[in-house]
Amino acid sequence: MIEVITITDILKIGDKIELLRVDSLNDETRYPSQVLDIIDEDTLVISGPIYKSYLVNLRKSEVIRVICIVKDKGRYSFDAEILNVEHENVYKIEIRRISEIVKHQMRNYFRLDVTLPIIKYFTITEDENQRTLKENCRSKDLSGGGMRLYSNYEHNVGDIVSCEFKVDEHILELKAKVVRVEKIDTFEFNFGLGLEFIDIGERDRDKIIQYLFSVQRELREKGMI
Repeated sequence: MIEVITITDILKIGDKIELLRVDSLNDETRYPSQVLDIIDEDTLVISGPIYKSYLVNLRKSEVIRVICIVKDKGRYSFDAEILNVEHENVYKIEIRRISEIVKHQMRNYFRLDVTLPIIKYFTITEDENQRTLKENCRSKDLSGGGMRLYSNYEHNVGDIVSCEFKVDEHILELKAKVVRVEKIDTFEFNFGLGLEFIDIGERDRDKIIQYLFSVQRELREKGMI
């Protein structure tokens, strides 16, 4: 029996989504958005996308692709037609689903032991003043959803950090939440942090996943896994 997925199965008001627009040159551009209202099983009101501080002018009758990540379930997408565009007070767009909702493979949970230099930035408060600290760290493993990071700073669960690292030729700067802290005994580091990426775009996630598959393929060819 084929599972029928509806909008209310995967989205609720306030959820963050991505909009995919394919221009005349077939270059894909993704824009962040958010669900403002759910009219019915096929109709949503979403925030109008803003890119580099400029409004992205979407047009009535234009077709876009909506992409969302549902925790513990995976990635979903569907095509939608723009019914109405409103700029008064808040830039918002009414859209209607015109395709089936597709569930994609949960590749973002594929994890591989990978050692990468990571630059970690985090903000601390001292005497009511805030300052940003920088620490050179190292990854223990990596996935499209997060990483295990070796650090010498004892974070608390819930801390928000920024991580800068390179995969292939791409420099990524990703925000992450600390979900686990454990003491370790290595020559260089004292703590192992479990990090979960937050607000990560699908393009950056795909870069990580493609890199991990490439590393895995090389290790298999060398007979190391």
